[in-house]
Amino acid sequence: MRLKETFLPGSNAIATDYIAEKPTISAFFDYTYQNDSSYEQRYKELMERHQDRTKLTQHLMSFNEKFEAEEPALTNIERLKQPEAVTVVTGQQAGVLTGPLYTINKAISVIKLAEEKEQKLGVPVIPVFWVAGEDHDYHEVNHIYLYDEGREKKEAVPQKQLTKQALSDIPLDKKTVNSWTREMIRHFGETSYTKDIERFLEGVAEKSNTYVDHFCYLMTKLFSKHGLVLVDSGNHDFRQLQTDAFKQIIHQNESINEGVIGQAVHLREEDYPIGVDLDDQQANLFVKVNGERILLERINGKFEGKSASVSYSKEELLELAERQPEDLSNNVVTRPIMQDFMFPVLGFVAGPGELAYWALLKPAFRALEIKMPVIVPRLTFTFVERHVQKYLDDLSLSLEEILKSGIDHSKETYVRHLDDVGIGATFNDAKLKVEEIHQNLRDLTESVDRGLNRYAEKNGRFLQRQLDLLQQKLYHSLEYQHENTLAKFDEVGLALKPNGAPQERKWNAVYYLNWHGFDFVDQMMGLELPFNDMHKVVYL
Repeated sequence: MRLKETFLPGSNAIATDYIAEKPTISAFFDYTYQNDSSYEQRYKELMERHQDRTKLTQHLMSFNEKFEAEEPALTNIERLKQPEAVTVVTGQQAGVLTGPLYTINKAISVIKLAEEKEQKLGVPVIPVFWVAGEDHDYHEVNHIYLYDEGREKKEAVPQKQLTKQALSDIPLDKKTVNSWTREMIRHFGETSYTKDIERFLEGVAEKSNTYVDHFCYLMTKLFSKHGLVLVDSGNHDFRQLQTDAFKQIIHQNESINEGVIGQAVHLREEDYPIGVDLDDQQANLFVKVNGERILLERINGKFEGKSASVSYSKEELLELAERQPEDLSNNVVTRPIMQDFMFPVLGFVAGPGELAYWALLKPAFRALEIKMPVIVPRLTFTFVERHVQKYLDDLSLSLEEILKSGIDHSKETYVRHLDDVGIGATFNDAKLKVEEIHQNLRDLTESVDRGLNRYAEKNGRFLQRQLDLLQQKLYHSLEYQHENTLAKFDEVGLALKPNGAPQERKWNAVYYLNWHGFDFVDQMMGLELPFNDMHKVVYL
């Protein structure tokens, strides 16, 4: 592997300005991530809090052992018992086969950040991956994307899910998932690693009861040797530890929501977009009713279900938090607060979209008399395989330009240069001449029968369309003569910027494991990956 850094514009205004440390957005956060003193101040704040680590580490140990975590991860859980230890946290939904590449990028980022901050602060810093098992949007996690005959194709596990169950509760259809996985790997192509990958994934499916189990086995295999600790927000035993946090969120519910809505107003005043749906009645909590997650709203002093006939007084909801905390869960506003109550969070590693909603949360933390952690933009990567690099060289393409703008412009420029017989110029001239001749015909029509004017105009447009069709046919013929070269453009575009999207939002890690082996992640961890404003290009 070889690493090169390049600058890419941010994917949204908040992320761009946050990384640039612009005061207009920095004011919405408690700390700036590029300043060492931010981590020192945050650490001091955490040391002034009291958190019961005994029950937490007991749960983490049993949970990570279940997924066959290796010694570095288990050692990190033991280290978390030390009162001076802190964590850095990232998280993601439990995507099938780990989901999009940015899930892997987040895990790499949080491990690297923990290593960096432990060295600078001189205290244990433990990397934690918060699996969003309480989330119920199955259709966001049940698919991957494939290359299919030069096109991007979405492939979903053919297991139906009609209810809004938390991912931690959705049973895994082992036979269906195994069959689907074999088909996906067949699309990836046969390599010297394929048999081992297939055997491993079949074993994972057999051991897994839920989609979260399946995800955790894969992430443990890839990252526990590097010390990553997993926690599932939807786990029943973990939820038992959250009673006091839920109670505080319920007590301060209205203040939390008012603060977030007020922050949204300030963001709009600075011309920043708001990526979260907000309203005055939001409780920012879900309750489980007949196995489904129901969003709660505050209406007439009650907590009522938005889509079900369920209603709680404040006292009844507090009692539920005491008696059955597993029936409560968080949304995008309260999840970061819950993380802060459960872990001593030095920093949170966020993607661009997450940065946008974290900008809303400072008043929500203040309502509970705590500060936000340091928010650290995750590392971003593009992986360049050897055949893609060869095509870039063959076509004299700029990698940086493709990462910024995609392949279409380069491909169109190449096609235009193929026109050495003057197709474009000849047809432009012909269209002007036909228009001039047809204008005489329209003038004649006007003088003979004005009622035929619309027909004459339609006739003129028809003639121009026929010229366009012939021109397109000739261009297609040129493209057919150069189809092998044009296929290289398509391959480069799909590999690096599929349909204009970043590579990490489309392609899946198992493709790279299939072609480069299980030590793909280990090789990544061996690279020096500084947290700066630069995009990481990794040549494989």
